[in-house]
Amino acid sequence: MAQTTTEAIVTSELRGAVKWVRFNRPEVKNAIAPESADLMRVEVEAAPGEGARVIVITGNGGSFCAGADLKALAPRLGGEMRGVRQALVEHYHTLVLAMTRSTLPVIAAVDGAAAGIGSDIALAADIRLATPRAFFAEIFVNIALIPDGGGSFTLPRLIGSGRALEMAFTGQRVAAEQAHAWGMVNHVYAAEGFEDQVQEFAEQIAAKAPLSLAHSKLAIRSAMNAGTLEQALLWEATLQEELIGTHDFKEGVMAFLEKRPPQFQGK
Repeated sequence: MAQTTTEAIVTSELRGAVKWVRFNRPEVKNAIAPESADLMRVEVEAAPGEGARVIVITGNGGSFCAGADLKALAPRLGGEMRGVRQALVEHYHTLVLAMTRSTLPVIAAVDGAAAGIGSDIALAADIRLATPRAFFAEIFVNIALIPDGGGSFTLPRLIGSGRALEMAFTGQRVAAEQAHAWGMVNHVYAAEGFEDQVQEFAEQIAAKAPLSLAHSKLAIRSAMNAGTLEQALLWEATLQEELIGTHDFKEGVMAFLEKRPPQFQGK
């Protein structure tokens, strides 16, 4: 078993033909900063050349990814939080697209929170495996934003437009068993021994014909894409740029940081 470490905030490990890539900021429930997204993308893109046949993306410390790290983003975007479109396109979108364009099957192993863009990153994987304590939440509405990691594209294709809109409108948590019933999650495994079960599942896929896996992924994803993921990502980023400049976004962030209910004014 070979072990490699990129930076403390993202780690990788090759277990046979299965490459595990981990968000490693458990102190903030693996909230994803631009640097985290960049490092994760590099690891995903490097996997085929390292001999991997399957990629598993997960998080350390009991959370998959609790969303974007607003504190890390704020200095980049300035006081008015402008430039979010550029940040999304140059950092977060490149990770999502690396996952979907990879010739390898990509599995999201979700334990704990997959929220905000963390949920969308999990949804960008080809397969999702979860523990009973996992949940998915499109929490953008709580700070007056919209899904911005491809959620507007992936969610309705997985669970239908009604359920996708309900998640976007309410920010509700969808527990693992419900996510499984809706088709967001392929399997729910016990928390104890979860990684071993994910590894076993991934090894079954890794043993299959690599070209068949790559072409099946390409064919199925191409058939799904009446519009393209790239178009959806760019449209989300454009809308997000507009919303970032609103009073309600600032109020949503302040309320989140101050741990109080937001007072939205629709402006």
